[in-house]
Amino acid sequence: MSAPSGCAAATSECALALELLERSKQAIKSATADLEEAKEISEKAGLSIETSILAPTLPGIAASSGPAGVTGAAAPAYPPILSTTGGYSNVDHFVQSSGDSRADRLAEFKRAYRRRARAETPEQRGEDRWDLPRITGGRRRRIHRDIDQPSAPPEPPTSGYILYIAHMTQKVRHDRPNEHHNQPAVVKEISKIWSYSMSDSDREYYNRFAREAQNEYKQQYREFRATGGYRKSRTFMKLENGKGPWVRIRPEDRNALEREVAGYDTVIFPLRPVTAPKPAWEIHREAVAKRQLEKRQKEEKKLLNDAQ
Repeated sequence: MSAPSGCAAATSECALALELLERSKQAIKSATADLEEAKEISEKAGLSIETSILAPTLPGIAASSGPAGVTGAAAPAYPPILSTTGGYSNVDHFVQSSGDSRADRLAEFKRAYRRRARAETPEQRGEDRWDLPRITGGRRRRIHRDIDQPSAPPEPPTSGYILYIAHMTQKVRHDRPNEHHNQPAVVKEISKIWSYSMSDSDREYYNRFAREAQNEYKQQYREFRATGGYRKSRTFMKLENGKGPWVRIRPEDRNALEREVAGYDTVIFPLRPVTAPKPAWEIHREAVAKRQLEKRQKEEKKLLNDAQ
């Protein structure tokens, strides 16, 4: 009785295997039709799927000829965007489905090619994206190719509040040349003046200044992108050869604080004069550094004695 039962089990497994094989053939046929449709759509858009996300080369699998003439490619399915992030992106891993298969395929093609295009720009390529090398505890800024060109128009402050902070910071540094400058504390006090002590007319003056300067900058930047040059402003300028705060060019159009700041000998945070006495904060810092050095030397001397 055991033999017929074994034959029946083998026959059942064979039938199941044949059914799975038939289903696999149907799935391959359906996938082939989808690939043909995707190829047709991409060709109409002037694109190609030969090295796109539809023909990835997985680790350990050699590139070979695929169905319907779609060939494998050496390019990975998802090329890395940034070497510093290991190929990951902040938002590209979110794939939204619209319910329309054709629209979703086109969106996937666009996504893949946008990633490839970004990977080819210098500011997206590893350390070339930053203005300074990576230093522990240091700060660095991303490079924007057009904005950082020396011939590009300078960008003015985006708000009157930022402009007012720039003017007041220069005044504080100028009026206290021998004192330690704590910018966060200074900004906190300036913010109180802006919020509670300034009149509405004075606040509106700075807001209008920022709006007009931004509108002029946008026009200059459009001209720069189109021609490579731009006409300099006849209304606004930066003091100290482009390194200081923004002011109006005509003295009669400036307010009292602008005229005061523009009259300084320098607005590049003047150094403390050599003849001036050292402030208390610097004396304290030097004393702390000296104590730390003496302590470290004693510890090193003790280690040498113990080793001997």
